[in-house]
Parts: sequence; C-alpha cells; structure tokens
Amino acid sequence: MNELDFIKINYNIFKNVYDNYNNVNIPIHLINKANELVEKYNCFASNYDAASLWEKKKIIASKKTTKLRSRPHLISFDFTDENKCKKEFISYLNKLTDINKEIIYKKIYIFLSKIDNKEEFSKILFDILWNFIKKSFNSIYIDIIYLFENKYIEIYWNNYINNKEWLPPIHMIENELLFKDDNYDEFCDYIKWKKCNISLCRTWIVLFKKDKKIEKINELNINILNSIEEFKKNKHIIDLLLDQIIIYLDIIPNIIIINNILSWNLNSFENSTKFKIMTISEKYK
Repeated sequence: MNELDFIKINYNIFKNVYDNYNNVNIPIHLINKANELVEKYNCFASNYDAASLWEKKKIIASKKTTKLRSRPHLISFDFTDENKCKKEFISYLNKLTDINKEIIYKKIYIFLSKIDNKEEFSKILFDILWNFIKKSFNSIYIDIIYLFENKYIEIYWNNYINNKEWLPPIHMIENELLFKDDNYDEFCDYIKWKKCNISLCRTWIVLFKKDKKIEKINELNINILNSIEEFKKNKHIIDLLLDQIIIYLDIIPNIIIINNILSWNLNSFENSTKFKIMTISEKYK
C-alpha cells in the first residue's frame, strides 16, 4: 500500500483511543509528520491559535519600553483619505490587547466620530473589523462592533443567511481533489476558511446573547441541518456542518434538531461522522 494512502480506522477503535488519549504513546513517524506539516505549511502552525496570539500580544504590551530605535523611513505614494482612514483604524486593531483595550476603545470612538463621509467610510471600516474577527475570534474585537451603527450586524447576518455562508465556497465543495494526498496548498486554504467559519460561529453566539436575540441561533441551526440533507453524500461537508451544529447546540439544545440527527442511520456514514453523531447522542439523549 502507498504510504500516503488514507487509512480507515474502525469507529470503536478510534473512540477507545480518543477516550484514553492521555495514556497513548504517539508513534514517532506521526510526530515527525506533524512537525513537517507545521514547518512547511502556515495553516497548521500553532500561531493560528487565537488564545496563543493574545497571550503573546499581552506579554509584548506589558514589556513595551520607550527605547528609540533607528528605522528605515518608508514613503507611501497613496495619500487618499480612504487609505489614511483604513491605515489608522488597522493600527488601532493591531495594537489592541486586554491590557490597553479601554484606551484603544476611546481612541477608536473619537476616531470614528471625527470621520468625514461617515456613511461611506463606516462600511469600509466595518469590513476591516469583520475580517479581523473572522481571522481571530476575541471578545475585545467584538466589542468594537458596538461603536458602529447596529445596521451593520443586521446586514452581515442577512448576508450570512441568504448566501449560506456556513458552507465553504463552491470551488471548495466541487473540488474532488481537495482532501487527496499532496494537495496541501488548496487544503490549507480550506483549513483557513474553516477556522474563519468557527470564529464566526462564536461571534454570532456572543452578538445574539448581548442583543437578547438568541432565537436566531435556532434559525441558523435549522438552516445548517437543511444543508446536511443537501450534502449527505459529501463526508467532509457533513462533518464541517455537524461541528457547527454542535457549537450552537451547546448554547441552545434544540430537541427537534437533536432528534432529527439521532434518527439517521449510522451505518450510512463514515466513521468520523458517526463519532460526531455519537457525541451528540451521549450528551443529549
């Protein structure tokens, strides 16, 4: 057998190993392979972990000194108002930490209040903020949303529902080679999309909790469940959607959705999907 072929593991074996993970000695060839992937492809690196990023930022902020350093002078040839506005806003977001958040919030508030062409630039800046949140979920970014008009949350929510943004882009769904051997570049793009997707799941939960609109999570979960029915032959899409449903069920355990999932015939799914269904069964049955 080719050493790069996929290896299928019986569900019961996988479940037993998973439950006893701390007692398992990981084979050295798997450790070496994991290290190789982390070294070669950024999307597998630990620095994509949001908690780790914020810990590093807090350490840097706490140790910041006033020591002057000579730096090369960079000259920008784009001095449009829009460009200046974007650069200043991004600089605030980059500096934001748990330590200095109150100071930065005030600066952002003043900055937004002084913008000319407020309607035009607010949308541009909110897009930038939303992309920050997608890349690295953290409540200190989410709090900045409330410095903007509430209409933007509604716009993004409607787009999310209408465009079924819980699903990967169509070129990923239709790419039959996405999960094949040596297709690392496209697979990395998928991993990055998936991480953004999970960040948005957590974001919607925080936003709807704050706005006392938690029933919208049920609406979203039902939509995701309908998408599972549509893609039942695509193992990877089903697993992705079940991951999202599990996150939302932790907030609102919807008995209708749970019973629907538990009514599925386990034998018609791959082991990874069976494991997710069994996780739901063990928690809510």
